[in-house]
Amino acid sequence: MERKILVVDDEQPIRLAVTRRLQRLGFDCVQAADGEAAIEAVAKDRQIGVALIDIRMPGKSGLDVIAEIKSNIRSDIGFIVITGHGGFDEAVEALRLGASDFLTKPFSSEQLEGAIRKCLEGICSNEGKLQTQRSLEAEVMEKTERISALAQEVDSARIEALESLAIAAEHRDNDTGEHIRRIGIYAEILALGLGWSEALARKVRLAATLHDIGKIGVPDNILMKPGLLTEAEIATMQAHTRIGHEIVSPSTDEIMKVAATIALSHHERWDGSGYPYNLAGEAIPIEARIAAVCDVYDALRSPRPYKPAMDHRTAVRVILEGDVRTRPQHFDPAVLEVFGNNAHRLAEAYGRRPDVERKADGRIASFSQNGENRGTATFFGSRGKANAI
Repeated sequence: MERKILVVDDEQPIRLAVTRRLQRLGFDCVQAADGEAAIEAVAKDRQIGVALIDIRMPGKSGLDVIAEIKSNIRSDIGFIVITGHGGFDEAVEALRLGASDFLTKPFSSEQLEGAIRKCLEGICSNEGKLQTQRSLEAEVMEKTERISALAQEVDSARIEALESLAIAAEHRDNDTGEHIRRIGIYAEILALGLGWSEALARKVRLAATLHDIGKIGVPDNILMKPGLLTEAEIATMQAHTRIGHEIVSPSTDEIMKVAATIALSHHERWDGSGYPYNLAGEAIPIEARIAAVCDVYDALRSPRPYKPAMDHRTAVRVILEGDVRTRPQHFDPAVLEVFGNNAHRLAEAYGRRPDVERKADGRIASFSQNGENRGTATFFGSRGKANAI
């Protein structure tokens, strides 16, 4: 595109003389008699590429015009300032504002042409750099999108692998893999309720699915035993926390590190009466404290061969108020408060199962008071089945 030259000077003879010189050199020119006219011309005509402008003019000075056009109208236009004797400080200021050159009156046609050509070459060079930058940005964006898509594929594969690993541990003790998925959803809900970021909440959601991975190391005759467990069998069952930690902890993956912590400590109690290490209070990692509440809630809600299911309202009451085996002091008070505020969301995640609700009706009171049965009591290390969750 041929660039027009804008000649700005309040003295008409000088303006006309400069214009004629430029026209003889083959340039298309536009004239402006003052700063306001110059600004208006640049705003209207996108073909103006260079402005040859006098510094000292009535009204807006050349410096004012350069500053306003560069800041508010077009940053790509080139400026060459014209100055008389004694105007060098102003010329320097013009260069600081973005002018490419200055000419001192009087100047020759060769000097004028050289300054214009140099300015136009600079504009073309800048446009080429800008185009290259835009191309690089577009390329980076395209590659970023591709990398993001690949990362999502890898992330999806990792999630599927985590779920498959968790289901491998759960399938002998549950009729589906929904239990482990629900634990993850519950954990994310509580983490967000505690003020965690979405990224951290998602991490604990994935990690919590592996809370019982250690059950892989528990023999079937203990895991599926319908009757009461012996002291030795309870000890074997409780060992699934250490086994799970041993399975997952060698990984350097951030999610697997969290999973190892949860696997080891999700049976610890806030009051120090849990296992395997009788940790108490904040000595229990927060992700394990979250998983503990989630695990108990799902255990209470879910039917097992050795116990019936509780309805949502009863399960919440047992966790918040306690019964003969479960106590509120088993849980982190902050997590317990968030659980109470978000219990309805956990119920939604669990989903309505008419068969469970029907079995729970009329049976829950005797179940929760019966020391011979095994429900949440076994989670907390009673003589009942330790894998009630």
